[in-house]
Amino acid sequence: HLNMILGDVEEIVTTVEIDDETYEEIVRVSSLTIPFLFVRGDGVILVSPPLRTA
Repeated sequence: HLNMILGDVEEIVTTVEIDDETYEEIVRVSSLTIPFLFVRGDGVILVSPPLRTA
């Protein structure tokens, strides 16, 4: 287990809902920027570096 303190964290949450009338999928993406985040080692699932641009 490894505890981490992360800086400039971007949390991205994707939710999929089904419209009751049309039965179509509605995909919503929301993001939240967090300046500092302490993560306990038990809760780490994936750590990904930022995407390269250029």
